[in-house]
Amino acid sequence: MEFKYMREGLSDEYGFLPLQDKILEIMEYIDSFCRKNDINYCLMGGSALGAKRHKGFIPWDDDLDIFMTPDNYEKFRKAFDEIGDKERFYLQQICLTDGMVKTAKLRMNNTTYIEPLFRDWDIHQGIFIDIFILHNCPNTKIAQLWQCFWAKYVVVKGLASKGYDRRKGAAEIMLRFFACLPKRFLLKFALKQVYRYRGKKTDFFCNFLGKAVFKKGIYKREWFEISKDTEFEKLILKVPSGIEAFLTERFGDYMTPPSPERIKWEQHAEEWDTEKDFQELLNRKCCFRDEEKLI
Repeated sequence: MEFKYMREGLSDEYGFLPLQDKILEIMEYIDSFCRKNDINYCLMGGSALGAKRHKGFIPWDDDLDIFMTPDNYEKFRKAFDEIGDKERFYLQQICLTDGMVKTAKLRMNNTTYIEPLFRDWDIHQGIFIDIFILHNCPNTKIAQLWQCFWAKYVVVKGLASKGYDRRKGAAEIMLRFFACLPKRFLLKFALKQVYRYRGKKTDFFCNFLGKAVFKKGIYKREWFEISKDTEFEKLILKVPSGIEAFLTERFGDYMTPPSPERIKWEQHAEEWDTEKDFQELLNRKCCFRDEEKLI
């Protein structure tokens, strides 16, 4: 099969090449939109790792993640609201509170990407790009711990609200407790603690609202202040200028692939389709009434 964005000759051992090609169609739009509107972004996490180790997708990866600072995300949101291609795409904002977000997704209309926990939710469930917010991080450890605590509060509250059950022991008990709290209990306060260093000059950025635990979520500002172009399949996308240092801090020996068990854990989609609208596949008409429940 010939693809528009994926390189020729790639093995499709995991069956993701059509999905990855469609994801890159979204990413091509984001990259072009950001360059035209002076908005900076960079690949993050496994997507940055894939760019470095594979010159494209990690073969078993079924999504793509980017970073934007709060200022760049605000520019992106406003520009998309004014001139974005809404016939093709939908901007889904997670935990939107007074202009603050946990994360966002740019989803493609007329496609399907169903995650098990959201199958019964009345939300947009198209193929997407994840947008994570890269926040200023304070210089002192006590302030970093405070910021991290409230970021993880938001993360755990979100997991509890959608019935996440892949944790056992103490973590399982904590999720059950959080599920009993009001849906948006303390979320505004928590997000303010994460955003509180916006506009301030610090030596670090952080991604406490992601999977990384404390130290692995803190990165030197100099690694991200400038982004650079790199090959990603058939596209040219942006990565942090300090990509090697970032990947080492985040993953350690990032050139060594993970175990098969870890590979399976990292995959998200229960079902996807690059041509069929999720509403057709789910056999229901959606009005997106559950979008505000996304935390």
